[in-house]
Amino acid sequence: AVLYICSSFISDDRFFRNLMWRFEIEPSKAATKNGKPIMHTFFSRIDPEVTTKNTGMSDEADAMMLATWKQAWEDAGWETKVLTIEDAMEHSNFHYFNTTLREFKYGKKFREYDVLCFFRWLALAMSGGGWSCDYDVFPLNPIVGGAETLPNDGMFTAYEKIPRAAVPSFVSGTKEEYNRMSHLLVSNAAVHQGKEEFWTDFFSLIDVHVIDPDSYYIEDAVVPGQVVLTGKRYSQEDCDRITSGKMGAHFSHSAIFNGVTEEGETMEDRPKIALRFLKMWKEQCTNDMPFTPAALVPPEPEPVESNTTAEEEPSEHIDLVDNLAASASERR
Repeated sequence: AVLYICSSFISDDRFFRNLMWRFEIEPSKAATKNGKPIMHTFFSRIDPEVTTKNTGMSDEADAMMLATWKQAWEDAGWETKVLTIEDAMEHSNFHYFNTTLREFKYGKKFREYDVLCFFRWLALAMSGGGWSCDYDVFPLNPIVGGAETLPNDGMFTAYEKIPRAAVPSFVSGTKEEYNRMSHLLVSNAAVHQGKEEFWTDFFSLIDVHVIDPDSYYIEDAVVPGQVVLTGKRYSQEDCDRITSGKMGAHFSHSAIFNGVTEEGETMEDRPKIALRFLKMWKEQCTNDMPFTPAALVPPEPEPVESNTTAEEEPSEHIDLVDNLAASASERR
């Protein structure tokens, strides 16, 4: 049997959510190794003698951050893989991206760091797709159903939610989705050249979603580091309020500047700060809930239809319906 759906007859997306629950759809699988999901990150060294690094850390601290990130994710049951510019260079569109990005005209030229941030999407496409996070995002709770299956049927999903968009610190998607997003982000950056002082893939990710909220999925699964760094040992209430239901914590530059750290600690100490938090969190937050993607939350039940016929409706109800319909028509 074949099921045909005509969108012109259906305006309520609850129908589609219910449909997903009633029909088995082949899930999109994440890249795995040794039976474990792979968490990717992108890192390519920037020579500080040539241009600004923008990681805020020395080469030694960067290496420690990568090693700390790798160990934390593997301890949480993942395999890890560090992607580099060499992976991006294998992509058939690398030359186009490289030429286009370096020719963009803003108030300031694209920094090498910003160019590399766009290249990571090509590297992720070449990896075959799956999960990826920045090297300063550390694991918290597992995902309901396991990470072997990509949420939202493999559509591009960003997990650090902000008002109207997301930070690209933690993402997932198929190879095709990373290809799609890479072109969307570069095309968006092209539109803004000559109009902005500078631009980044983060700004493009925001703008793309503001223009089209259906361009990608957003989940609320990553907690900013400045929120988790309270300077005190967590109580169960803190765990419930801050980390329960979250997949990761993001120890960004902003987290170190705005969170509570120990006296004298700087950006160079990010690996140590993250490890200290994880140790405390594992000891205190043993009852945290796993992260549940929005698509796995059971849909709300359909409202029960009233047995009252149109002829039996009170006149006041009819007047109210007429008024609402008229009001809606005026807003169109």
